[in-house]
Amino acid sequence: MFSLKNLFISTAVLCLSFSNCLVKASDVALANSNLEKNLVLNLTDSMRLVEESSPQVRRSDAQKSEANAKQKEAFAVFLPRINLVAQHLLTEKFMQEKLTMGGSPVTIDLIQPYSILSLRGEWGLFDGFSNLDFYQAQKLAATAAEKEAEWAHFQVRQEAKQKFFKALASVELEKVANQNVKTLTDHLERAKALRQSGVGTNFDVLRVEVQLNESQTERLNAEDNVVLSKLALLNLLGLDDLGQSISGSLPIPTTAKVLQVEKPTAMDRLDFQAISDRELSSHKSFSAAHKHWIPKLSMVAQADYYNNISQGVGDQDYANAYSVGLNLTWNLFDGFASSSRAAQAEAREAQAVATTRQAYLKNKYDFDFWKRRYLYSASLYKAKTDDVEKAQESVRLATQSFKAGARTSSEVLDAELDLFRARAGVVNAQVNAVEALVNLELALGKEL
Repeated sequence: MFSLKNLFISTAVLCLSFSNCLVKASDVALANSNLEKNLVLNLTDSMRLVEESSPQVRRSDAQKSEANAKQKEAFAVFLPRINLVAQHLLTEKFMQEKLTMGGSPVTIDLIQPYSILSLRGEWGLFDGFSNLDFYQAQKLAATAAEKEAEWAHFQVRQEAKQKFFKALASVELEKVANQNVKTLTDHLERAKALRQSGVGTNFDVLRVEVQLNESQTERLNAEDNVVLSKLALLNLLGLDDLGQSISGSLPIPTTAKVLQVEKPTAMDRLDFQAISDRELSSHKSFSAAHKHWIPKLSMVAQADYYNNISQGVGDQDYANAYSVGLNLTWNLFDGFASSSRAAQAEAREAQAVATTRQAYLKNKYDFDFWKRRYLYSASLYKAKTDDVEKAQESVRLATQSFKAGARTSSEVLDAELDLFRARAGVVNAQVNAVEALVNLELALGKEL
């Protein structure tokens, strides 16, 4: 027999096992949390995450689904509409007809069903092809939404690329700013020591202090840029700031592949194709709206199953009836509502035409602008890279001359400041080239 003691022991073992599971689960959660806190973001992960979590992508995908649903709704005009109506009277007082029969007035209740089940169908046969124009307009709108959704995926990838490299560049510029502050701090200590020994002057100390104050301000600005640029990237990726670090290297700009790129002669970009589809869609909507004055012909059919004898729903006194015919409707006057809708459709078509033209002109300018900006940034990068090599040699020579007594500490400081400016110029040229390349690819609608 299972004793109370055995029950107590089993319960204690179960509780201990459950507590161990909780401890292990908490350890796993803590480990995952540490992994998130130590997460290193690279370019590949950033472009993958932005497609998974970008609100812009989700919104465009939802708009595509909405447009596809509207296309299905528009196709319904070609199919018959069938309605089933059931009615049962709980209490009634029927209309009466007064007749004179044999000189005496007679009142007769008009026959109406107590219970009726009606099946009615209507099928449009002709409406001046306005339904066809409306369906084609919705189909073009759905096609445009699909292209816009695909373009949104490409656009957010390009935006993630640009923000990633901006965040990476801010980290590099922060390193340059920190090194600049460290160098100026060493120079200030050296200038004070030289002043105390009588070799240096107060002018040298004040000059270094002014430059040090400026470099400390620049370092604060660089630190702010690191935080803000990383937050901009995380915001685009839909992530919280858990102390993630940015990993990667800035691309080296080259002019070879960009020089061979020619200005597109056709609107190959997906967003341009979507704009063109929306222009055609607005034209079809305009055509459908201007056919409101055409008579509409439809076929109607109705079948009734009714009881006009007894009041019970389950009684057997039911009969049936049916009718089939044609229905012609001609809207002669509706308070100018239809003509106003037609005018609105015409105005929307004019807006779509202007939007297409504006997008075409803007793309021609964007292509030339960003291509020239990239070529300039690539040339500037090469020049700044050469400046870094020359500045490094200048610092070496100035340092040796200072040790030999041929140059002053101020001249060494000037050479080092030139080196820091050249290093910052290299990073700025790289990030400017990335920005120009991203926008050039957007102008082309594809990656180079």
